[in-house]
Amino acid sequence: MSGPGLRSRQRLVHLALGTTLGVYLYSPLGSVAAFELAVRALVFPALALSGLLLWKGHHVERVLRRRA
Repeated sequence: MSGPGLRSRQRLVHLALGTTLGVYLYSPLGSVAAFELAVRALVFPALALSGLLLWKGHHVERVLRRRA
């Protein structure tokens, strides 16, 4: 996949995860135990990872190419 296409998809995933976190923080769904667990265990770590990949993904890609 091309660089701009991949980055666009990463951005969409990051925005969807951020929206989920916003729903958790600002809606009554935040008090539902299963939703809270899903956000804490899955959404927040995935949001952090996607943000790091958007920020420093080109460096990670370069390191992985050198190893191959």
